Amino acid sequence: MAKKPKSTKKSRFGNPVKAAADAATRTHATPSADARLERAMIALSPGFVAWLESQGRPDKSIDMSLLILDDFFDMYRIVEPHMDPTALVPAAVQEVMDVTADANPVGVMGMRSGVRDYANYLDQMRLWTGAPEDLDVVRDVCNQTGGPGSDFDSDEVSPEDWEFADVFIPVLSREEMVETAAKSPLWKNTLALLQWLGDGRELTADGTMEATPDALAALAHSGIGKLGAAKVTTPQDHLAARLDLYWELLNVAGLVSVEENHLRPTPAALALAGEDDMLLAMRDLMGQFIYIMTLEGSEEGDYEEWHLDMADWLTQAASEAPPEAELLVQALKEPDAADPDVLAIAQNIAQWAQEGLVTVGEFVQVPPAWRPDVFDMLKDDFPIKATGPGAADQIQPGTD
Repeated sequence: MAKKPKSTKKSRFGNPVKAAADAATRTHATPSADARLERAMIALSPGFVAWLESQGRPDKSIDMSLLILDDFFDMYRIVEPHMDPTALVPAAVQEVMDVTADANPVGVMGMRSGVRDYANYLDQMRLWTGAPEDLDVVRDVCNQTGGPGSDFDSDEVSPEDWEFADVFIPVLSREEMVETAAKSPLWKNTLALLQWLGDGRELTADGTMEATPDALAALAHSGIGKLGAAKVTTPQDHLAARLDLYWELLNVAGLVSVEENHLRPTPAALALAGEDDMLLAMRDLMGQFIYIMTLEGSEEGDYEEWHLDMADWLTQAASEAPPEAELLVQALKEPDAADPDVLAIAQNIAQWAQEGLVTVGEFVQVPPAWRPDVFDMLKDDFPIKATGPGAADQIQPGTD
């Protein structure tokens, strides 16, 4: 889906002095409800900012929370004209979330997280003036998972309910493709593990490869960026899970096989020599990686919201308007305080970043060299399109 344009306005919460000055010079035509909202925000601003700071939030995260509330109240006061910002009406909050989910399945997760922070602030500082049961319902609304179709049974969720972003594919030279592949952590680790296997390694009694220290040490390469080295569990568990993922990837890509209770490189792996071999192998590895991390467990045409969420993020990251990374970075920094949806997605994208499928700086982006593979992997399952000068080389859905 197209990314929501970044707001250029200043938060009403962010600068109480300026907000007060603006309110003083506003014309008498300002609706009284708007004026009450402005006054309430000015009064609540310092305490909310201080509360966020007490939670260890960095300045950028606080700014994001404030802008989220601006967007929320802009919609909320349309639904609830005589609003009291210290006594939110659950039905109105639900309506705002539903509308946001329809327009921006990814953005609604940030809004839920921001409003939940605000509700927790009102509760902890004893500023909530509504019924206690209403506060509980508001929190439940902000804990809901998924995007469009969140009120449906899982088997009723359809890709057609989602508006995916167009994958932007530039024209890339062969040199650019080769350079991206050669520098990819996925490729470097693949070569390291094949070298570690040598002529073969014996499997354990239950037919698995033991996660020995030297095998784990072969996974020395990780992505560059804020999430490139993120650990989603304890370091040892994370490395072991990563190693298991690699064995699965190498197996389905035909680079390793089991012979006489040994895991050995296949003739295809031993024949990897030139740039063409590397590019073909990387396309296969990348496709399998996308499937395992994004679609595994689904049946053709039957997807749960998790698959739609991840495909949505992946197409956005491959678009001309990639999503900002701060929400994900903050979720991994403070997992106990993060929205469960956001945390799960952040952990998954951290694994994409670790293997080089995405880069993470201010934005989450799929490197241009991998965008044809992302499009090719998802186009048969989701209604996505390829745009850009390199799109002409791709087979679009619905065409021969």
